[in-house]
Amino acid sequence: MRWVVLGLAMLAALGLVAIGLPQVWYPMWFDQGAFAACGDVLRRGGVFLRDCWDVRGPLTPALYALATALEPTQPAVFAFNLAWQAISATLLGMLAWRMFGSRFSGMVAGALLWLTMATLNYWSVAQAEGFANLCFIAATLCVWEAGRFIDRRQTRWLFAGGAFAGALFWFKYPFALYAIVLMLWALAQHRHIGAAASVGAGATLTTALGSAYFLINGALDDLLLHLRYAIANFHNKPLDERWAWLTGLFWVEITTFVQIGSTPTAGFKDTVPQVQSLGRGYPFIMLLVALGVVRSLWSSARREAGGLAVLWLLTTMLLNLWQGHSYRYHFIIWLPPMALLAGAAFADSRPAHSIARLAAPALFVAAVAGQVLTMWPWMRDAYDNVIVQGKSPHPLHLETKEAAQLLLAEFLRDNAAPEDRVAVFSDTPVVYFLAQRQNATRFPYLRWADESRDADVRAALTEAYLSDLTRNPPRFFVLSRDGFPWESARFIETWKGIPEVNRFVEENYAFIGENGPYILFQRRS
Repeated sequence: MRWVVLGLAMLAALGLVAIGLPQVWYPMWFDQGAFAACGDVLRRGGVFLRDCWDVRGPLTPALYALATALEPTQPAVFAFNLAWQAISATLLGMLAWRMFGSRFSGMVAGALLWLTMATLNYWSVAQAEGFANLCFIAATLCVWEAGRFIDRRQTRWLFAGGAFAGALFWFKYPFALYAIVLMLWALAQHRHIGAAASVGAGATLTTALGSAYFLINGALDDLLLHLRYAIANFHNKPLDERWAWLTGLFWVEITTFVQIGSTPTAGFKDTVPQVQSLGRGYPFIMLLVALGVVRSLWSSARREAGGLAVLWLLTTMLLNLWQGHSYRYHFIIWLPPMALLAGAAFADSRPAHSIARLAAPALFVAAVAGQVLTMWPWMRDAYDNVIVQGKSPHPLHLETKEAAQLLLAEFLRDNAAPEDRVAVFSDTPVVYFLAQRQNATRFPYLRWADESRDADVRAALTEAYLSDLTRNPPRFFVLSRDGFPWESARFIETWKGIPEVNRFVEENYAFIGENGPYILFQRRS
Protein backbone atom coordinates (compact mmCIF):
# COMPACT_ATOMS: atom_id res chain seq x y z
CA MET A 1 0.00 0.00 0.00
CA ARG A 2 2.87 2.33 0.82
CA TRP A 3 4.32 1.85 -2.67
CA VAL A 4 0.96 2.63 -4.24
CA VAL A 5 0.72 5.87 -2.29
CA LEU A 6 4.30 6.77 -3.20
CA GLY A 7 3.63 6.05 -6.87
CA LEU A 8 0.51 8.20 -6.89
CA ALA A 9 2.40 11.00 -5.16
CA MET A 10 5.13 10.85 -7.80
CA LEU A 11 2.56 10.92 -10.59
CA ALA A 12 0.88 13.93 -9.01
CA ALA A 13 4.25 15.69 -8.70
CA LEU A 14 5.08 14.97 -12.34
CA GLY A 15 1.67 16.27 -13.36
CA LEU A 16 2.24 19.50 -11.46
CA VAL A 17 5.65 19.95 -13.08
CA ALA A 18 4.15 19.32 -16.54
CA ILE A 19 1.58 22.06 -15.95
CA GLY A 20 4.21 24.63 -14.98
CA LEU A 21 6.95 23.67 -17.44
CA PRO A 22 5.61 25.64 -20.46
CA GLN A 23 6.56 28.83 -18.60
CA VAL A 24 10.18 28.12 -19.51
CA TRP A 25 9.40 29.18 -23.10
CA TYR A 26 7.38 32.31 -22.30
CA PRO A 27 8.59 35.65 -23.68
CA MET A 28 9.42 38.55 -21.38
CA TRP A 29 7.09 41.50 -20.97
CA PHE A 30 7.86 45.03 -19.69
CA ASP A 31 8.47 44.22 -16.02
CA GLN A 32 10.54 41.11 -16.67
CA GLY A 33 12.52 43.11 -19.22
CA ALA A 34 13.27 45.83 -16.66
CA PHE A 35 14.38 43.26 -14.08
CA ALA A 36 16.48 41.44 -16.69
CA ALA A 37 18.13 44.65 -17.92
CA CYS A 38 19.04 45.69 -14.38
CA GLY A 39 20.04 42.13 -13.51
CA ASP A 40 22.40 42.20 -16.48
CA VAL A 41 23.99 45.40 -15.16
CA LEU A 42 24.39 43.85 -11.69
CA ARG A 43 25.88 40.72 -13.22
CA ARG A 44 28.49 42.90 -14.94
CA GLY A 45 29.42 44.52 -11.62
CA GLY A 46 27.12 47.55 -11.70
CA VAL A 47 25.23 49.03 -8.75
CA PHE A 48 21.44 49.26 -8.55
CA LEU A 49 20.08 52.81 -9.01
CA ARG A 50 23.54 54.23 -9.77
CA ASP A 51 23.98 52.12 -12.91
CA CYS A 52 20.45 50.77 -13.49
CA TRP A 53 17.23 52.30 -12.22
CA ASP A 54 13.89 50.61 -11.58
CA VAL A 55 10.87 51.82 -9.66
CA ARG A 56 10.98 48.73 -7.42
CA GLY A 57 13.68 47.51 -5.04
CA PRO A 58 16.98 45.75 -5.81
CA LEU A 59 16.18 42.18 -4.76
CA THR A 60 14.30 41.13 -7.89
CA PRO A 61 17.03 42.37 -10.29
CA ALA A 62 19.57 40.62 -8.03
CA LEU A 63 17.66 37.35 -8.46
CA TYR A 64 17.59 37.89 -12.23
CA ALA A 65 21.37 38.37 -12.12
CA LEU A 66 21.66 35.08 -10.25
CA ALA A 67 19.33 33.33 -12.70
CA THR A 68 21.37 34.46 -15.71
CA ALA A 69 24.83 33.97 -14.18
CA LEU A 70 25.52 30.98 -16.43
CA GLU A 71 23.35 31.83 -19.43
CA PRO A 72 21.72 35.25 -20.02
CA THR A 73 18.58 33.98 -21.76
CA GLN A 74 14.84 34.19 -21.19
CA PRO A 75 14.44 30.43 -20.54
CA ALA A 76 17.13 30.65 -17.84
CA VAL A 77 15.10 33.27 -15.98
CA PHE A 78 11.83 31.36 -16.22
CA ALA A 79 13.44 28.05 -15.24
CA PHE A 80 14.91 29.78 -12.18
CA ASN A 81 11.48 31.22 -11.40
CA LEU A 82 9.87 27.77 -11.58
CA ALA A 83 12.46 26.42 -9.13
CA TRP A 84 11.76 29.38 -6.83
CA GLN A 85 8.01 28.75 -6.99
CA ALA A 86 8.55 25.05 -6.25
CA ILE A 87 10.46 26.01 -3.09
CA SER A 88 7.71 28.49 -2.17
CA ALA A 89 4.97 25.88 -2.64
CA THR A 90 6.91 23.30 -0.62
CA LEU A 91 7.52 25.77 2.20
CA LEU A 92 3.86 26.80 2.22
CA GLY A 93 2.90 23.13 2.42
CA MET A 94 5.15 22.73 5.46
CA LEU A 95 3.61 25.83 7.03
CA ALA A 96 0.06 24.54 6.48
CA TRP A 97 1.00 21.16 7.97
CA ARG A 98 2.55 22.84 11.04
CA MET A 99 -0.31 25.27 11.53
CA PHE A 100 -3.28 22.98 10.96
CA GLY A 101 -1.81 19.64 11.99
CA SER A 102 -2.73 17.80 8.81
CA ARG A 103 -0.48 16.67 5.99
CA PHE A 104 -3.49 16.94 3.68
CA SER A 105 -3.65 20.64 4.54
CA GLY A 106 -0.02 20.92 3.51
CA MET A 107 -0.43 19.04 0.24
CA VAL A 108 -3.51 21.04 -0.75
CA ALA A 109 -1.91 24.39 0.12
CA GLY A 110 1.30 23.60 -1.75
CA ALA A 111 -0.51 22.22 -4.80
CA LEU A 112 -2.87 25.19 -5.07
CA LEU A 113 -0.07 27.73 -4.79
CA TRP A 114 1.88 25.94 -7.52
CA LEU A 115 -1.14 25.68 -9.81
CA THR A 116 -2.23 29.29 -9.41
CA MET A 117 1.33 30.46 -10.10
CA ALA A 118 1.66 28.08 -13.08
CA THR A 119 -1.50 29.36 -14.78
CA LEU A 120 -0.67 33.08 -14.63
CA ASN A 121 -0.53 35.29 -17.70
CA TYR A 122 2.94 35.76 -19.11
CA TRP A 123 3.40 39.31 -17.81
CA SER A 124 2.70 38.08 -14.26
CA VAL A 125 5.41 35.41 -14.25
CA ALA A 126 8.76 36.10 -12.51
CA GLN A 127 7.42 39.32 -11.00
CA ALA A 128 8.62 40.93 -7.77
CA GLU A 129 5.41 39.72 -6.10
CA GLY A 130 6.08 36.10 -7.03
CA PHE A 131 9.63 36.17 -5.66
CA ALA A 132 8.58 38.12 -2.56
CA ASN A 133 6.02 35.45 -1.69
CA LEU A 134 8.83 33.20 -0.46
CA CYS A 135 9.80 35.83 2.13
CA PHE A 136 6.15 36.26 3.16
CA ILE A 137 5.89 32.50 3.66
CA ALA A 138 9.22 32.16 5.46
CA ALA A 139 8.43 35.07 7.79
CA THR A 140 5.07 33.54 8.69
CA LEU A 141 6.60 30.11 9.26
CA CYS A 142 9.30 31.48 11.57
CA VAL A 143 6.86 33.51 13.65
CA TRP A 144 4.55 30.50 13.92
CA GLU A 145 7.38 28.17 14.97
CA ALA A 146 8.36 30.63 17.70
CA GLY A 147 5.13 29.75 19.51
CA ARG A 148 6.46 26.24 20.21
CA PHE A 149 9.19 27.53 22.54
CA ILE A 150 9.55 29.63 25.67
CA ASP A 151 13.35 29.84 25.74
CA ARG A 152 15.97 31.48 23.53
CA ARG A 153 14.76 29.51 20.56
CA GLN A 154 11.60 31.60 20.57
CA THR A 155 13.67 34.77 20.26
CA ARG A 156 15.69 33.27 17.40
CA TRP A 157 12.59 32.23 15.46
CA LEU A 158 10.99 35.65 15.94
CA PHE A 159 14.21 37.37 14.88
CA ALA A 160 14.39 35.20 11.75
CA GLY A 161 10.76 35.97 10.94
CA GLY A 162 11.47 39.67 11.25
CA ALA A 163 14.53 39.33 9.01
CA PHE A 164 12.48 37.72 6.25
CA ALA A 165 9.75 40.35 6.65
CA GLY A 166 12.36 43.10 6.54
CA ALA A 167 13.76 41.67 3.31
CA LEU A 168 10.36 42.35 1.73
CA PHE A 169 11.25 46.06 1.85
CA TRP A 170 13.88 45.46 -0.83
CA PHE A 171 11.35 43.84 -3.19
CA LYS A 172 8.81 46.65 -2.88
CA TYR A 173 8.95 49.22 -0.12
CA PRO A 174 5.29 48.88 1.02
CA PHE A 175 5.70 45.12 1.56
CA ALA A 176 7.61 45.91 4.77
CA LEU A 177 4.20 46.61 6.32
CA TYR A 178 4.10 42.87 7.00
CA ALA A 179 6.97 43.26 9.50
CA ILE A 180 4.80 45.64 11.54
CA VAL A 181 1.87 43.22 11.33
CA LEU A 182 4.05 40.36 12.62
CA MET A 183 5.38 42.55 15.44
CA LEU A 184 1.82 43.21 16.58
CA TRP A 185 0.98 39.52 16.22
CA ALA A 186 3.99 38.51 18.32
CA LEU A 187 3.09 41.06 20.98
CA ALA A 188 -0.51 39.82 21.14
CA GLN A 189 0.43 36.13 21.26
CA HIS A 190 3.41 36.20 23.62
CA ARG A 191 2.23 39.16 25.71
CA HIS A 192 5.62 40.77 26.20
CA ILE A 193 7.33 43.57 24.35
CA GLY A 194 10.45 41.48 23.85
CA ALA A 195 8.64 39.30 21.30
CA ALA A 196 7.73 42.29 19.16
CA ALA A 197 11.23 43.69 19.64
CA SER A 198 12.76 40.46 18.33
CA VAL A 199 10.70 40.67 15.14
CA GLY A 200 11.56 44.35 14.81
CA ALA A 201 15.27 43.67 15.33
CA GLY A 202 15.27 41.10 12.53
CA ALA A 203 13.49 43.49 10.18
CA THR A 204 15.90 46.27 11.11
CA LEU A 205 18.87 44.04 10.33
CA THR A 206 17.84 43.23 6.75
CA THR A 207 16.81 46.83 6.14
CA ALA A 208 20.19 48.00 7.43
CA LEU A 209 22.06 45.46 5.31
CA GLY A 210 20.29 46.71 2.20
CA SER A 211 21.06 50.31 3.11
CA ALA A 212 24.71 49.36 3.70
CA TYR A 213 24.88 48.05 0.12
CA PHE A 214 24.03 51.52 -1.19
CA LEU A 215 26.30 53.26 1.31
CA ILE A 216 29.33 51.10 0.49
CA ASN A 217 28.81 51.61 -3.24
CA GLY A 218 28.37 55.36 -2.97
CA ALA A 219 24.73 55.24 -4.01
CA LEU A 220 23.01 56.40 -0.81
CA ASP A 221 21.87 59.65 -2.43
CA ASP A 222 20.40 57.59 -5.27
CA LEU A 223 18.49 55.51 -2.72
CA LEU A 224 17.11 58.61 -1.00
CA LEU A 225 15.99 60.03 -4.35
CA HIS A 226 14.39 56.67 -5.15
CA LEU A 227 12.48 56.75 -1.86
CA ARG A 228 11.27 60.28 -2.65
CA TYR A 229 10.02 59.07 -6.02
CA ALA A 230 8.25 56.11 -4.41
CA ILE A 231 6.60 58.25 -1.72
CA ALA A 232 5.44 60.88 -4.22
CA ASN A 233 3.98 58.29 -6.57
CA PHE A 234 2.57 55.80 -4.11
CA HIS A 235 -0.28 57.61 -2.42
CA ASN A 236 -0.88 60.65 -4.53
CA LYS A 237 -4.59 60.69 -5.32
CA PRO A 238 -7.30 62.74 -3.58
CA LEU A 239 -9.93 60.77 -1.67
CA ASP A 240 -12.63 61.34 -4.29
CA GLU A 241 -10.39 59.93 -7.05
CA ARG A 242 -9.38 57.04 -4.82
CA TRP A 243 -13.02 56.24 -4.08
CA ALA A 244 -13.82 56.35 -7.81
CA TRP A 245 -10.94 53.93 -8.43
CA LEU A 246 -12.05 51.65 -5.58
CA THR A 247 -15.64 51.41 -6.78
CA GLY A 248 -14.68 51.37 -10.45
CA LEU A 249 -11.54 49.75 -11.78
CA PHE A 250 -10.53 47.97 -8.58
CA TRP A 251 -14.01 46.53 -8.11
CA VAL A 252 -13.94 45.19 -11.67
CA GLU A 253 -10.48 43.71 -11.11
CA ILE A 254 -11.32 42.03 -7.83
CA THR A 255 -14.66 40.61 -8.99
CA THR A 256 -12.95 39.29 -12.12
CA PHE A 257 -10.24 37.74 -9.95
CA VAL A 258 -12.83 36.00 -7.77
CA GLN A 259 -14.70 34.67 -10.81
CA ILE A 260 -11.85 33.57 -13.08
CA GLY A 261 -8.57 34.57 -11.43
CA SER A 262 -5.70 36.46 -13.03
CA THR A 263 -6.51 36.37 -16.74
CA PRO A 264 -5.63 35.57 -19.40
CA THR A 265 -3.72 32.33 -19.01
CA ALA A 266 -0.29 32.77 -20.63
CA GLY A 267 -1.76 35.06 -23.32
CA PHE A 268 1.40 35.85 -25.27
CA LYS A 269 -0.20 34.92 -28.61
CA ASP A 270 -3.73 34.81 -29.97
CA THR A 271 -3.53 31.45 -31.75
CA VAL A 272 -4.04 29.48 -28.52
CA PRO A 273 -7.60 29.53 -27.13
CA GLN A 274 -8.43 30.83 -23.68
CA VAL A 275 -10.35 28.21 -21.70
CA GLN A 276 -12.37 29.50 -18.74
CA SER A 277 -14.31 26.33 -17.93
CA LEU A 278 -15.16 26.05 -14.22
CA GLY A 279 -14.02 29.66 -13.85
CA ARG A 280 -10.41 28.47 -14.20
CA GLY A 281 -10.98 26.83 -10.82
CA TYR A 282 -11.08 30.13 -8.92
CA PRO A 283 -14.70 30.06 -7.67
CA PHE A 284 -13.94 26.71 -6.02
CA ILE A 285 -10.70 28.04 -4.57
CA MET A 286 -12.67 30.94 -3.08
CA LEU A 287 -15.17 28.51 -1.56
CA LEU A 288 -12.30 26.45 -0.15
CA VAL A 289 -10.81 29.59 1.37
CA ALA A 290 -14.15 30.48 2.96
CA LEU A 291 -14.53 26.92 4.27
CA GLY A 292 -11.00 27.03 5.66
CA VAL A 293 -11.68 30.31 7.43
CA VAL A 294 -14.84 28.93 9.04
CA ARG A 295 -13.29 25.61 10.06
CA SER A 296 -10.12 27.14 11.50
CA LEU A 297 -11.80 29.96 13.40
CA TRP A 298 -14.61 27.69 14.62
CA SER A 299 -12.18 25.23 16.18
CA SER A 300 -10.48 26.41 19.36
CA ALA A 301 -7.47 24.23 18.50
CA ARG A 302 -7.03 25.91 15.10
CA ARG A 303 -8.22 29.42 15.91
CA GLU A 304 -4.77 30.90 16.41
CA ALA A 305 -3.52 29.42 13.13
CA GLY A 306 -6.61 30.55 11.27
CA GLY A 307 -6.30 34.02 12.74
CA LEU A 308 -2.71 34.39 11.53
CA ALA A 309 -3.62 33.17 8.04
CA VAL A 310 -6.57 35.59 7.83
CA LEU A 311 -4.38 38.44 9.08
CA TRP A 312 -1.81 37.64 6.39
CA LEU A 313 -4.50 37.68 3.67
CA LEU A 314 -5.97 40.96 4.94
CA THR A 315 -2.50 42.52 4.96
CA THR A 316 -1.94 41.65 1.31
CA MET A 317 -5.35 43.06 0.42
CA LEU A 318 -4.54 46.23 2.33
CA LEU A 319 -1.30 46.60 0.39
CA ASN A 320 -3.26 46.57 -2.88
CA LEU A 321 -5.78 49.07 -1.53
CA TRP A 322 -3.11 51.32 -0.07
CA GLN A 323 -1.13 51.75 -3.26
CA GLY A 324 -4.24 53.06 -5.00
CA HIS A 325 -3.76 51.36 -8.35
CA SER A 326 -3.98 47.77 -9.39
CA TYR A 327 -2.78 45.40 -12.06
CA ARG A 328 -3.84 41.80 -11.83
CA TYR A 329 -0.34 40.58 -11.10
CA HIS A 330 -0.53 42.57 -7.84
CA PHE A 331 -2.97 39.92 -6.60
CA ILE A 332 -0.13 37.38 -6.67
CA ILE A 333 0.68 38.23 -3.04
CA TRP A 334 -2.84 37.06 -2.12
CA LEU A 335 -2.21 33.55 -3.44
CA PRO A 336 -0.11 32.07 -0.56
CA PRO A 337 -2.50 33.04 2.27
CA MET A 338 -5.43 31.95 0.09
CA ALA A 339 -3.81 28.57 -0.52
CA LEU A 340 -3.00 28.31 3.19
CA LEU A 341 -6.64 28.92 4.15
CA ALA A 342 -7.78 26.47 1.48
CA GLY A 343 -5.52 23.93 3.17
CA ALA A 344 -7.19 24.75 6.48
CA ALA A 345 -10.40 23.31 5.05
CA PHE A 346 -8.69 19.90 5.28
CA ALA A 347 -7.68 20.26 8.93
CA ASP A 348 -8.68 17.31 11.09
CA SER A 349 -11.88 18.84 12.42
CA ARG A 350 -13.91 15.68 11.71
CA PRO A 351 -17.28 17.20 10.74
CA ALA A 352 -20.11 14.93 11.77
CA HIS A 353 -22.15 15.16 8.58
CA SER A 354 -21.01 13.19 5.52
CA ILE A 355 -21.73 16.13 3.19
CA ALA A 356 -19.41 18.32 5.23
CA ARG A 357 -16.68 15.68 5.01
CA LEU A 358 -16.98 15.57 1.21
CA ALA A 359 -17.22 19.33 0.65
CA ALA A 360 -13.52 20.15 0.83
CA PRO A 361 -12.30 17.27 -1.41
CA ALA A 362 -15.02 18.01 -3.98
CA LEU A 363 -14.11 21.69 -4.10
CA PHE A 364 -10.41 20.83 -4.39
CA VAL A 365 -11.00 18.45 -7.30
CA ALA A 366 -13.10 21.09 -9.10
CA ALA A 367 -10.43 23.75 -8.47
CA VAL A 368 -7.66 21.54 -9.84
CA ALA A 369 -9.80 20.57 -12.85
CA GLY A 370 -10.42 24.23 -13.68
CA GLN A 371 -6.71 25.02 -13.42
CA VAL A 372 -5.69 22.07 -15.59
CA LEU A 373 -8.33 22.82 -18.24
CA THR A 374 -7.24 26.44 -18.59
CA MET A 375 -3.59 25.44 -18.96
CA TRP A 376 -4.16 22.45 -21.24
CA PRO A 377 -4.12 24.37 -24.60
CA TRP A 378 -0.88 26.09 -23.62
CA MET A 379 0.69 22.81 -22.51
CA ARG A 380 -0.30 21.19 -25.79
CA ASP A 381 1.03 24.14 -27.80
CA ALA A 382 4.34 24.22 -25.91
CA TYR A 383 5.01 20.51 -26.11
CA ASP A 384 4.02 20.38 -29.79
CA ASN A 385 6.40 23.23 -30.64
CA VAL A 386 9.31 22.12 -28.47
CA ILE A 387 9.13 18.32 -28.51
CA VAL A 388 7.34 17.44 -31.76
CA GLN A 389 8.62 20.26 -33.98
CA GLY A 390 11.89 20.77 -32.12
CA LYS A 391 11.73 24.56 -32.14
CA SER A 392 14.26 26.58 -30.17
CA PRO A 393 13.17 29.58 -28.06
CA HIS A 394 14.08 32.05 -30.85
CA PRO A 395 11.40 31.00 -33.39
CA LEU A 396 8.95 30.45 -30.54
CA HIS A 397 9.37 34.04 -29.37
CA LEU A 398 9.06 35.37 -32.94
CA GLU A 399 5.51 33.95 -32.94
CA THR A 400 4.51 35.97 -29.86
CA LYS A 401 3.25 39.49 -29.19
CA GLU A 402 6.77 40.45 -28.06
CA ALA A 403 8.47 39.67 -31.40
CA ALA A 404 9.19 43.35 -32.19
CA GLN A 405 11.59 43.65 -29.25
CA LEU A 406 13.45 40.53 -30.35
CA LEU A 407 13.86 41.85 -33.90
CA LEU A 408 15.20 45.19 -32.64
CA ALA A 409 17.58 43.36 -30.30
CA GLU A 410 18.90 41.33 -33.23
CA PHE A 411 19.52 44.50 -35.22
CA LEU A 412 21.42 46.09 -32.34
CA ARG A 413 23.44 42.96 -31.70
CA ASP A 414 24.37 42.68 -35.38
CA ASN A 415 25.24 46.35 -35.88
CA ALA A 416 26.72 47.42 -32.53
CA ALA A 417 29.97 46.01 -31.18
CA PRO A 418 29.95 44.43 -27.70
CA GLU A 419 31.64 47.52 -26.26
CA ASP A 420 29.13 49.90 -27.93
CA ARG A 421 26.26 51.31 -25.94
CA VAL A 422 22.69 51.81 -27.14
CA ALA A 423 19.68 53.79 -25.92
CA VAL A 424 16.04 52.80 -26.42
CA PHE A 425 13.72 55.69 -25.55
CA SER A 426 10.64 53.60 -24.83
CA ASP A 427 9.21 51.12 -22.33
CA THR A 428 10.70 47.98 -23.86
CA PRO A 429 13.67 47.33 -21.55
CA VAL A 430 13.99 43.68 -22.53
CA VAL A 431 15.78 44.86 -25.70
CA TYR A 432 18.97 45.50 -23.72
CA PHE A 433 18.90 42.01 -22.25
CA LEU A 434 18.12 40.29 -25.55
CA ALA A 435 20.73 42.29 -27.46
CA GLN A 436 23.35 41.89 -24.71
CA ARG A 437 24.40 45.48 -25.37
CA GLN A 438 24.88 47.93 -22.52
CA ASN A 439 22.48 50.78 -21.93
CA ALA A 440 23.95 54.24 -22.42
CA THR A 441 21.98 55.44 -19.39
CA ARG A 442 20.91 53.97 -16.07
CA PHE A 443 17.24 53.99 -17.17
CA PRO A 444 16.07 50.86 -19.04
CA TYR A 445 12.65 52.49 -19.60
CA LEU A 446 11.22 56.02 -19.64
CA ARG A 447 7.87 55.69 -17.89
CA TRP A 448 9.16 57.75 -14.97
CA ALA A 449 9.38 60.81 -17.24
CA ASP A 450 5.58 60.86 -17.52
CA GLU A 451 4.61 59.40 -14.15
CA SER A 452 6.86 61.21 -11.66
CA ARG A 453 4.60 63.30 -9.38
CA ASP A 454 7.40 65.28 -7.73
CA ALA A 455 8.75 67.99 -10.03
CA ASP A 456 12.10 68.14 -8.23
CA VAL A 457 12.53 64.36 -8.42
CA ARG A 458 11.63 64.37 -12.11
CA ALA A 459 14.16 67.13 -12.74
CA ALA A 460 16.86 65.17 -10.91
CA LEU A 461 16.11 62.00 -12.87
CA THR A 462 16.06 63.92 -16.16
CA GLU A 463 19.43 65.46 -15.31
CA ALA A 464 20.81 61.99 -14.54
CA TYR A 465 19.49 60.68 -17.87
CA LEU A 466 21.10 63.52 -19.84
CA SER A 467 24.36 63.18 -17.91
CA ASP A 468 24.54 59.46 -18.66
CA LEU A 469 23.65 60.03 -22.31
CA THR A 470 26.37 62.64 -22.87
CA ARG A 471 29.00 60.71 -20.89
CA ASN A 472 28.28 57.44 -22.73
CA PRO A 473 26.99 58.50 -26.17
CA PRO A 474 25.24 55.48 -27.66
CA ARG A 475 25.96 54.18 -31.13
CA PHE A 476 22.21 53.91 -31.73
CA PHE A 477 19.37 55.97 -30.27
CA VAL A 478 15.97 54.31 -30.73
CA LEU A 479 12.46 55.78 -30.38
CA SER A 480 9.22 53.82 -30.39
CA ARG A 481 6.31 55.02 -32.50
CA ASP A 482 3.02 56.19 -31.01
CA GLY A 483 0.81 53.34 -29.87
CA PHE A 484 3.70 51.07 -28.97
CA PRO A 485 4.30 49.16 -26.74
CA TRP A 486 0.71 49.93 -25.72
CA GLU A 487 -2.03 51.94 -27.37
CA SER A 488 -1.69 55.12 -25.29
CA ALA A 489 2.13 55.24 -25.42
CA ARG A 490 3.49 58.54 -26.81
CA PHE A 491 7.24 58.41 -26.33
CA ILE A 492 7.98 60.78 -29.21
CA GLU A 493 6.05 63.44 -27.28
CA THR A 494 7.92 62.51 -24.10
CA TRP A 495 11.24 62.84 -25.95
CA LYS A 496 10.30 66.26 -27.32
CA GLY A 497 9.15 67.24 -23.82
CA ILE A 498 12.75 66.94 -22.58
CA PRO A 499 14.40 69.68 -24.70
CA GLU A 500 17.98 68.91 -23.67
CA VAL A 501 17.70 65.25 -24.68
CA ASN A 502 15.83 66.13 -27.87
CA ARG A 503 18.53 68.65 -28.83
CA PHE A 504 21.37 66.23 -28.02
CA VAL A 505 19.92 63.59 -30.35
CA GLU A 506 19.14 66.01 -33.18
CA GLU A 507 22.64 67.50 -33.06
CA ASN A 508 24.57 64.24 -32.85
CA TYR A 509 22.45 61.57 -34.55
CA ALA A 510 21.09 60.89 -38.02
CA PHE A 511 17.92 59.03 -38.94
CA ILE A 512 18.81 55.72 -40.63
CA GLY A 513 15.48 53.91 -40.91
CA GLU A 514 12.90 51.90 -39.04
CA ASN A 515 12.71 48.50 -37.42
CA GLY A 516 9.08 47.50 -36.94
CA PRO A 517 7.55 50.03 -34.52
CA TYR A 518 10.96 51.59 -33.78
CA ILE A 519 12.65 54.64 -35.32
CA LEU A 520 16.43 54.31 -35.56
CA PHE A 521 19.09 57.00 -35.22
CA GLN A 522 22.83 56.40 -35.54
CA ARG A 523 25.59 58.55 -34.08
CA ARG A 524 27.30 60.72 -36.69
CA SER A 525 30.98 60.03 -37.26
